[in-house]
Amino acid sequence: MWKKTYRKLKFQYYKVLRMKGAPAFVARGFSLGIFIEFITLPTFGLAFLLLFPLCKLFRASLPAALVAFVIGKLILPLFILFNYNIGYVLIGKPLQGQLIHHEPGMQWLVWVKEKGLVYFTGSAIMGLIVAFASYILVLTGLQLYRRKKLRRSFPEESPTP
Repeated sequence: MWKKTYRKLKFQYYKVLRMKGAPAFVARGFSLGIFIEFITLPTFGLAFLLLFPLCKLFRASLPAALVAFVIGKLILPLFILFNYNIGYVLIGKPLQGQLIHHEPGMQWLVWVKEKGLVYFTGSAIMGLIVAFASYILVLTGLQLYRRKKLRRSFPEESPTP
């Protein structure tokens, strides 16, 4: 299982490295995809619909955003408890109001009302931090990779006496 996950991550890594476009364009798309993935869980997947319009708005790479969205699904479970704790620290005590009717189908709404805002706040804050860090990492990595690739394609010629 770990080998399969590693191979998938490595494949996504190579897809990002070989993407067309300026490094800043690709890095913006990647960081946008990571941020959208962080806020997708508390919005029940509706944030995915923001991916295309936000890529157009920020002039970012849609393929890089999609790759980051997939990678985000693998790293988000590491942050779930941390996101909730950040939101709890920022918002404080969850909302205590109860719904009038406690029908079995409405219990998820009670949970969303009590804990959803706290988790969403923590996810948004942590998503911004991880998106900013991923922007810097992807931008730097792409610049280094392309410089190295350019040096390999044009080797220095040694002067002949």
